[in-house]
Amino acid sequence: QNPNQLPAPGQSAELSTERVQSNIPKGGANEGTTWTYPSPQMFYNALARKGKLDDTSEEEIDSVVALHNNMNEKTWNKVLEWEETVSSKQSESPKLLKFMGRPKDLSPKAWIKHNLLGHPLPFDRHDWTILRSDGTTVRYVIDYYYDDSRAKEEQGSGMPQKDDFQATPSLLVDVRPALDGPAQFLDRAVKMPYAMVSAQTAYEAMPLAPTQAMKGQVKESIDVWKSIQMAASGKTNDAAAGAATTTTPAKLSHAEIKNLTADFERALRDCQKAQQSVNQCQSDDECAKASLDLTMCMGKVLCSLQHTSVTKALTEDDESSSNIDTSLERLSECVVMKTAQYESR
Repeated sequence: QNPNQLPAPGQSAELSTERVQSNIPKGGANEGTTWTYPSPQMFYNALARKGKLDDTSEEEIDSVVALHNNMNEKTWNKVLEWEETVSSKQSESPKLLKFMGRPKDLSPKAWIKHNLLGHPLPFDRHDWTILRSDGTTVRYVIDYYYDDSRAKEEQGSGMPQKDDFQATPSLLVDVRPALDGPAQFLDRAVKMPYAMVSAQTAYEAMPLAPTQAMKGQVKESIDVWKSIQMAASGKTNDAAAGAATTTTPAKLSHAEIKNLTADFERALRDCQKAQQSVNQCQSDDECAKASLDLTMCMGKVLCSLQHTSVTKALTEDDESSSNIDTSLERLSECVVMKTAQYESR
């Protein structure tokens, strides 16, 4: 099992490790291979590692992943519409060679839309490089916007199918080839506009000017942009990562404090012998073993999800040493975090 599929230290509910195949062909791979989306567990671990969990709970991760997958499929569909228009002579459909998230970098177009036309800022930016069948590569710039006025409120709207582009009208995608040369300038300035005017393509470009509803969302988009810049620059990552892993106790509700107190007192009772061994150990090896036994004992009560991950890694023959080390590390961090929460009640 991939170590990225193991529960995070502060995680309390089990998450799916199932990964979904995308519809996006993978450049540089065997024919028919497509990119694979991260599982909910992998996605949660990535958010926790980057200090971006904020108020996102385990129960919401499935929805976050579904929206993420839908947004990527919508992006690829837009890329294909561009390619069918500006590169129709290719013998095969393009493939996605690589992609890069660039949340800190405001594209020139997004800058113009915001500063000159009063449009909200995008909440994310990606650069995707596609591989055409003739071996040439083209970089696409994608700005992602959110329009709260278009959000669906009905049941199930937070769990869209990955290829249901009508299910997420509030997620707006502005896709275009990067201006890396004269050919791309011609594509954007002449080929695509002409194809749209002459009804040779179904591509719908995102308007430059904001709707009246989006004008009212500018301030919120600026706040989101500022928080993204701080997170991307690392100014908040250390503190957030500490809260998610080790010493900084999270604020608990009255019910959570009550449950934690009961669990901690039970752990202290059940682990008296293990604690005694730690207090009486002599050599480094003896103390290391005693400390591990105490962590395992405390973790069985306080961090059952992480404890199960460790026992599974220790008992299954096909588990790698990196899985054992990672699961033990996360169990230890969870026990330290629970201890800090108990002491700060």
